[in-house]
Amino acid sequence: MKVSKLLTGIIISFLLSGCGTAEVTSAPASGTEPEKEPPVEERTKIDRFQIEERTQIDRIFESYDSNNAPGCATAVYQNGDTLFSKGYGIANLDYGIPISDSTAFYMTSLSKQMTAAAAGLLVVRGELDPNLEVSEYIDDWPDWAAGVKVEHLFSHTSGLPDVYDLMSIHGISISNVMDLDDYITVVKMGESLVFGPGSKYAYNNSDYTALAYLIEKISGEKFSQYVDQELFGPLGMHSTHFHDDRHHVVPNRAMSYEKSANGFRQTYLGNFQGVGPGGLYSTINDWHRWESFWNGNLEWNGGISADEAIELKRMMTTPYVAGGDPLDYGMGLQINTRKGTLENGHSGSFMGFQTDYRRYPQYGIAMVTLCNRADGNPQQLNNQMADILLKEHFEAYLSPYKGTYRSEELSAEFKVTIEGGKLKLNRRLSPKGFMTETGKNKWSAESLDMVFKRNGSGEVSSVLLSTSRALDVEFHRKNE
Repeated sequence: MKVSKLLTGIIISFLLSGCGTAEVTSAPASGTEPEKEPPVEERTKIDRFQIEERTQIDRIFESYDSNNAPGCATAVYQNGDTLFSKGYGIANLDYGIPISDSTAFYMTSLSKQMTAAAAGLLVVRGELDPNLEVSEYIDDWPDWAAGVKVEHLFSHTSGLPDVYDLMSIHGISISNVMDLDDYITVVKMGESLVFGPGSKYAYNNSDYTALAYLIEKISGEKFSQYVDQELFGPLGMHSTHFHDDRHHVVPNRAMSYEKSANGFRQTYLGNFQGVGPGGLYSTINDWHRWESFWNGNLEWNGGISADEAIELKRMMTTPYVAGGDPLDYGMGLQINTRKGTLENGHSGSFMGFQTDYRRYPQYGIAMVTLCNRADGNPQQLNNQMADILLKEHFEAYLSPYKGTYRSEELSAEFKVTIEGGKLKLNRRLSPKGFMTETGKNKWSAESLDMVFKRNGSGEVSSVLLSTSRALDVEFHRKNE
């Protein structure tokens, strides 16, 4: 590649300026081929949860471990068994109650996978047809929303305006006392679709409000009662419920907070009782049973059958398609790849609660982190735990990128190393630091975009660097 003297000078000053660290959470790799989920008995096992790993997790949560501030509860599971669980910080600042594995958290959008499971069960039983329009089930469904099918609700591809945006437009406070009928009435107050149904993806709380409403219409029961009858009760999740009654007593309930000038202020909305896209309360202990259910090693009686569970889980983890392109979303679950590994999960934020759930099916590993403070970052915490637990597997995926890269024309070089299960760009000055995966063989570090090229044998042979001032400057990997 020929480079002019002026551009050479710019690139040399840019590329030779660099080497340090910066924490960046790895993003899902669009276009990366995920590894298929093997049977439980074939999954890689973590034989023992070492003291060293416990110490590393404690270090990750160190800033949340306080006796006078809200914090987080976390757990790590393998093949449905709990490897580690612990609470950090305070659940209720009024009474100084510490967070534990029995603290009940508002689960934010982790609720969606439960709503999807309940509605999906109706699909498995043939009582709800995903290919039919919603108007086939709801008599007064608005004409402007014609064409929206049930499957579009599961996948956030309906084009419906978001229910909370509509509430804001119409001056309806989120703290108003409202039930499911009220929320679906707000959905119907929209005037037009944002886009054609099925044409694209846009995360949307109206979709899961409508799913919860469909469950009531078809089952003839309250949404919360149906989910408890078919899922929570039979699975032994007795500290889990959809909170559609603000007067419902929630034992060990965590309050939520945000930082203020005087420490923390409470952000919990006592009147809120919306369900479907949110509304779920649960505990670390109960989530263990949900994870055991997913891994096929939970025994239960009543409600969903074992055969129905198998089909339901298959459906929930199958990506939808919008506009001809596969989505990173199934039914209430994000379906991504991280460092070459299939990852299912979801995150959420509401009322000062922050939650995140990640599963790595190939290894039977999962983690859930629940925080009752608005500045919590549970997805980052879960990613850091995954980097510890799956370090060897992640490093095996990253290893082909490691090495020294040089441009003879520019007389410049840099190194890519692996540290703590992450790729790191080593230079004297910016851009530098830990690298974020943005696509297949595509990475970034701060303002620098990197596209790695492979030879006929599949080995990484060079990298193209791009910035706002230079495009596709090639550096070749040295044989070392």
